Amino acid sequence: MFRRVLITGGAGFIGASVSAELVRRGHEVVCLDVSAGDRLSSLAPAAHLVTGDVRDGSLVDRLVVESDLVLHLAAVVGVDEYLRRPLEVLDVNILGTRHVVESCLRHGRPVLLASTSEVYGKNPMPLFEGADKVIGSLGSARWAYAVSKAAGEEYAHALGREGLVFTIARYFNVYGPLMDSVGTGRVISKFLGFIRDGKPLPLVDGGDAVRTFCYIDDAVEATLRMALGLVRDASWQGRAVNIGREVPTRIRELAAHMIRLSGHRAGTVAVPGCEHFGPGFEEIVRRVPDVSLLRSALAFEPLIDLDDGLRRTLAPWGLLRSDASEEAVPDDVIPTIQPRFEPTNALMEQVALTLWSGKLSNGGPAVSAFEQEAAAWLGSDGVAAVSSGTDALALAIEALAPGPGAAILPSYTFMATLSAVVRCGLRPVFCEVDPRRWTMDPSDLERLLAATPDARLVVPVNVFGMPPDLPAIMTVARAHGVEVVYDDAHGFGTSAHGARLPDGPAAVALSLHATKIVPVGEGGLVASGDPALMREVRRLRNHGLAGDPLASTPGHNAKMCELRGHLGLQGLHALPDVLARRREYAMRIRAAAGQGPLVPQIVPEGIEPNWQNLGVRCTADGGIEPVVEAFLRCGVEARRYFWPPLHRLGTWNGAFDLPRTDAVADSVVCLPIHSRMSGQVLERLEAAVRQVSEWLET
Repeated sequence: MFRRVLITGGAGFIGASVSAELVRRGHEVVCLDVSAGDRLSSLAPAAHLVTGDVRDGSLVDRLVVESDLVLHLAAVVGVDEYLRRPLEVLDVNILGTRHVVESCLRHGRPVLLASTSEVYGKNPMPLFEGADKVIGSLGSARWAYAVSKAAGEEYAHALGREGLVFTIARYFNVYGPLMDSVGTGRVISKFLGFIRDGKPLPLVDGGDAVRTFCYIDDAVEATLRMALGLVRDASWQGRAVNIGREVPTRIRELAAHMIRLSGHRAGTVAVPGCEHFGPGFEEIVRRVPDVSLLRSALAFEPLIDLDDGLRRTLAPWGLLRSDASEEAVPDDVIPTIQPRFEPTNALMEQVALTLWSGKLSNGGPAVSAFEQEAAAWLGSDGVAAVSSGTDALALAIEALAPGPGAAILPSYTFMATLSAVVRCGLRPVFCEVDPRRWTMDPSDLERLLAATPDARLVVPVNVFGMPPDLPAIMTVARAHGVEVVYDDAHGFGTSAHGARLPDGPAAVALSLHATKIVPVGEGGLVASGDPALMREVRRLRNHGLAGDPLASTPGHNAKMCELRGHLGLQGLHALPDVLARRREYAMRIRAAAGQGPLVPQIVPEGIEPNWQNLGVRCTADGGIEPVVEAFLRCGVEARRYFWPPLHRLGTWNGAFDLPRTDAVADSVVCLPIHSRMSGQVLERLEAAVRQVSEWLET
């Protein structure tokens, strides 16, 4: 459809790379640039260079009318350039862009405009295409590039209302071997220069700034999918699309990668930003794209990870260590748990209003709203928000006041379960687990209750999002006249036979820790159908103060603050989508295990777990540590949970014989599952599960 393609800035890094791919696909390419450079030398005559400036309107118009498609990539780029020649940056990006888009409208030519992550400015939020743009002081030359690129986008939108067919590619840190002259320009090129010269890599302001890096081949593919499909597919016409990877990397981590791959001996050195770049420099703390639109509109996801891309970048300059090719180390190990907060502008506005109000605790409107919405979602008469999941369990037990005696709990649980029991003055008695469900075994509970006459409480535990057999546990506990408080720290979002909250236990304690499905940082909920118990929980969380001051008794300061209330509300609103994603991810990862030596936790009929964690049990000999190491070699963190089991702790070691618990604890690892995972990460996980399974089978 497009015989001749005009690329402004065609001799630049991205322009020359796009030109080469267009030539390879059989297109005729005309490159407009102020200088030839040497990137286009191998493409003649299929790629024809016109030396000129996009600020020359008549030249631009002549070239546009002779072309079928325009890719407007011309710009002055690089922080050094923004600070050194801001006027030229403004002129090229604003006047040049206006010439191009007006000519394209006049002659009916579709155009792709190259924009930049810089348009988001200092916004540290998740950077989806419609996110707010937060520009720093307009007296600083630092923002010349961002402001001028944003103005170019506005020109396109304005002319789009008059019929211009356009799309906008916002590039996030595209890199490759021909990016800049070694030692100049952007961060990777500068690091190349320091490696070449044997000097320490400078870490601006400590290197804590977070960026993502997209290898040039991926950027070119995404660009051409947008440009060549511009007429036939309207899904991204008139829209900006982020082009980049969404794997965050601190600059010091980038330096570590390059040092490892090059064998660089001089290390790094911290330098102040204003010293490195000069006056006017402002650091951007975090800049990570949301690439959902790239996936949905273009059906594309970058394939080249940072480790592979850096090898390809170092090698042409002779800077790749001779034995580096033997180190197939992924640039990002997939963590078992990755807390995800999405600090939207709406959330930050609510937080700001709360801070301005001065009302941060003691039952403010955000916590009250969160309690009401959480109760409605869970199907509870009411809930009490408290400062942690551990406090939720301890307050529920204390409010129930089971008296001195024993509490029966599984040994395969987190320390918090034990801490809450002991804090309330109860003696722990550890129970066996079901070897497939990994939760409290009702038959062993029956045995223990018969053998423990002073048992006053049973504390079953949700394990990784999987509830225990609560109906059976309740039957056994009632037969012995013992109360049940359910430690459901892992269970927010799990449903059993359609119910989100069991109605048998006297109380249910849920966690809202940063690692949980609804994260607030630290927090918990107590839910109960007993109004008197809930009144007591609310009294105890507020220092034990009573309506009648003379009736007060010692309690705890376990209230939830307003800022966590806002996070809780956001987490609740996102919960349906989070659960749907986690269930899809779990299905894929578990399917990859197949019928091999990595056996997933059983899911009983009628149970719909939230997949707080994704555990697998290794049935092969040799222990679990080699399995953890095998996953790490595949770039996946596999982590033991609830290990060691509590009955092995020094105080109780040898007092309980729990062979099934020992077998589960010594053979279970949890694999990564997050609330949002890219297709590429899921494919890596599936491949790792298959690879480790095959290794175990041999």
